[in-house]
Amino acid sequence: MKLMKLFPFYWCFFPLLAQAPAVSQSTTPIAQSPDVQFNAKTDSSSKDMDALRRWLQDKRLVTMREIGGDLSLSGEVRTEFQAASEYDDGKQMRAPINPKGRPMFAWDVEVNLMLDYRTDRTWAAIKLEFDNDMGQRSGTVNRIKLEKAYLGGRVIPGSTFFFDAEIGRRYLFNVFDSKIEFASMFDGVLFRFNKAFPSVGDMYLNMASFIIDDKTKHYGVVAELGALRIANIGLNMKYSLIDWYGIGDQNESDLSGALNELADLRYRFLVSQFLTSYQFFPEWIGRRIVKFYAAALVNHLALDDPLERVYSKMNPRPNVGNQAFGKKNWGWYAGVSIGMVKKKYDWAVDANFQWVQAQAVPSFDILGIGRGNSQGLGVYTVSDSGSGGPTTKATATGNGNYYGFEVDGLYALTDNLTIQSDVKMSWTLDPYHQQTQSGLGDDFIYKQAEVEFIYAF
Repeated sequence: MKLMKLFPFYWCFFPLLAQAPAVSQSTTPIAQSPDVQFNAKTDSSSKDMDALRRWLQDKRLVTMREIGGDLSLSGEVRTEFQAASEYDDGKQMRAPINPKGRPMFAWDVEVNLMLDYRTDRTWAAIKLEFDNDMGQRSGTVNRIKLEKAYLGGRVIPGSTFFFDAEIGRRYLFNVFDSKIEFASMFDGVLFRFNKAFPSVGDMYLNMASFIIDDKTKHYGVVAELGALRIANIGLNMKYSLIDWYGIGDQNESDLSGALNELADLRYRFLVSQFLTSYQFFPEWIGRRIVKFYAAALVNHLALDDPLERVYSKMNPRPNVGNQAFGKKNWGWYAGVSIGMVKKKYDWAVDANFQWVQAQAVPSFDILGIGRGNSQGLGVYTVSDSGSGGPTTKATATGNGNYYGFEVDGLYALTDNLTIQSDVKMSWTLDPYHQQTQSGLGDDFIYKQAEVEFIYAF
C-alpha cells in the first residue's frame, strides 16, 4: 500500500518500455554468453554487471547515423559581478563588516554544458553547471552541479492531444510557473497532458511526484493546470498546487519528540497559486511581445501558533510568553515584461512587485527576491536547516516576510554575447515590535545589483 502512495513511479513507464525496439537477431542472448557468471555468492548489487558491461560496449559501436535522432550540444560561458547589502535593524550583515556573512561584492565565473538527444518518440536532456567564485584567495575550482538530467517519451501521440512522461532531475521552475516559488530541485516523475481546442485555446495538465528525503520516505506532489491563448486573444490562466508535507513519514530519523515535530514544520506547506497573464504585440513598440501578469498564492496548512505544540512537549517549557505567529500565509506578485532576445540587438526587460508573508512559501523554495538572510536563519528553528532549537516571534526570520521589487534586463550585443542586469530590493513586511509583541523577527533591508556577461554557443 505504501508503494501506491508514491504516485505511480513504477508502472508509469510501462507503455514506453513496451515500445522499446526488439533485440537484433544477430545479438548473442545474454543467458548464452560465456562472459556472464551465475554465482550464488555474488553480491546482489553487482548481479549481471558483466552482461551490462557487454551491452554498453556493443552500444559504443553504434553510430548516430545508425540509430537516428537529433543530438545537440550547446553551452554558456558567464562572468558575473554582484553587489549586495543586507541590513538587520540598521547593522550591515555582509562581509567584510560581518566576517561570517556573505561578501558585499562577489565575482563569479560559470560554464554550462547542455546535451540534448531526441527521436520521434523519446528524448533525454543533460545540463552540467560549473559555477565558481573568482579570486586568487577566495576563488574556487571544484563546484560542479548536475543541474538537469532527465529522459522522457511520448506515450500517446496525436494531432490535438498528446501525453508525455518524463523522469529524472531538473528545477521545479523548469516545469511550473511562478515568480516567488519553485526554486527547489525536482527529482521525480512528471506527466504532461496537452489538448488543443481550436475555438477555446490550449489546455495542459502537468502532474508530478518528487523525492524530498528517501531516508524518511518523504515525497511531495505537485500539479499545474493551465489554459493558454484563451479564445485566441492572448489570455493565459494557470493554477498550481504543491504539497511539501507530502506522502509518507515526515519524521526526521535522528530526532524524536518535540525536536522531531519542530523539524517537520519546515515542510508544513500546501501551497496553491493562481496566475493570469495577457500578452500582445503592439505596433508602437515594434511588435515586440508585451505581457502583463499577476498571481496570488496561499499556504493551506499554515498554523496560527506553529510552535505551541513544540513548546508544550519541551521540559522545561521555555518562558516565551504569547508566541502565536498568526497564519501569515498569503503572497502575491504582479509585473510586466517586454521583448524577447533571439538575435543581435534584441532586448527584453521584466519588472515586478512581490509581497510574501512569513508562512506563505517554504524558505528553501523561495524563488523571489527574499531577504538576503546571509546568516541562514529559520522561521521555526534558529537555523534554516531545521537545527538549533525553536525560535520566538522576536527571532523568527526565514526568507519570506518581505515586500519589494525587481527589474531584470537583457540585451544582445551580438548573436552570441548578451549582457544581463538585475536590480532588486526588499523590506521586512511585518517586523517584530516589542511594545505590541506583534510581527516576526528583525527589520531587514536587502539590496542587490548584478551584471552578467553571457556567451552562448
